[in-house]
Amino acid sequence: MIFYLSIGSNIEPEKNISFAIKKLNELLEDLIQSSIIISKAEGFIGDDFHNLVVSGRSNLTFNEMNKQLKAIEDLADRNRDVPKFSSRTLDIDITLITDKNQKIVFESDEIEKYEFVSKPLSELINL
Repeated sequence: MIFYLSIGSNIEPEKNISFAIKKLNELLEDLIQSSIIISKAEGFIGDDFHNLVVSGRSNLTFNEMNKQLKAIEDLADRNRDVPKFSSRTLDIDITLITDKNQKIVFESDEIEKYEFVSKPLSELINL
């Protein structure tokens, strides 16, 4: 499977995104990353977010991958006791999964909702 993961941070974003890329390189084969885009915080007042999408191959299931992503967020001191729309050290979400024939297996509704997901994703895949 090819996983496309959206990454966002607005607390020490350079440090936390670099950390995420390092950890994802250990988790995914043939990691490719989009450029980083800056977007305003949505749903709350806060610092701008740095956002990008990475893709890579893995044999993990959706649930196994999601568990690994949450562990990486936790290693970056992600606080889960705050409202959904709040500042964060690191947010990594599964955006899209394709099989070896590029057939879509999973597609997040965040692709259509948020330009900070769709724009970097479009650099990695033809939408």
